[in-house]
Amino acid sequence: MSSAAPLLSVVVLTYEWPEALDVALRALSEEEDQPFEVVVADDGSGPATACVVERWRSELSVPLLHVRHEDRGWRKCRIVNLAAVAARGDYLLFVDGDCLGRRGFLRATRRGMLPGWFLASKRLHLSPKLSDRVLCGETAPWRWSTSRWLALAPREVVSTPRETGRVGVLVPVRDRRRPWRPGLPDFAPPYDGYGFYFGVHREDFERVNGFDMRFTGWGGEDEDIAARLRRSGTRCGWPGPGATMLHL
Repeated sequence: MSSAAPLLSVVVLTYEWPEALDVALRALSEEEDQPFEVVVADDGSGPATACVVERWRSELSVPLLHVRHEDRGWRKCRIVNLAAVAARGDYLLFVDGDCLGRRGFLRATRRGMLPGWFLASKRLHLSPKLSDRVLCGETAPWRWSTSRWLALAPREVVSTPRETGRVGVLVPVRDRRRPWRPGLPDFAPPYDGYGFYFGVHREDFERVNGFDMRFTGWGGEDEDIAARLRRSGTRCGWPGPGATMLHL
């Protein structure tokens, strides 16, 4: 990737699950598509999370910021907005701290960073057994090939969106709603909205005034900002199966 490429800020939302955050940062440490930075948006976690961030600050080859506020209940919208203010990137990618990007997912994201588009994706729900193995460091499924996923998915995946099936999450069998195919309908995430993976140009994010901080409980805040972006004329695209997330 050329040094002239725009800086990508990966905002990782976390709350009191340092083990998952540790794995998410480990997966990001193996990403080769640069430049990017990592901003941990911490909704009031305790000292264990701070220890994870400090350890990875010295081990990551890219900048790592820790943006935290006090724990006063569910305040996701406020902390991700604060993280966006602290981020230096021209493009903001918001991901949940219990979701892992497959190797190369930043490359897939960067390909979809086109003017007039924001990005959403799909995810695989890992089984409890596989999740435990990941958290213990026994395996690293973000490194697995598509062929290995297709062979193991029936045993290692709890559920996937009915609209695509397991194959459609990993390979583009039918779904071609990409940002570089403007004649097709907008992409709508087939499961659980936009919260686990949401990419947007900073200028578009700021134009709709970010996340609405009047949301003070789980659910709806991601669909809300997506609706406002669409009303502003920004379209939603899918960067392809390379951006499929793995949900612990």
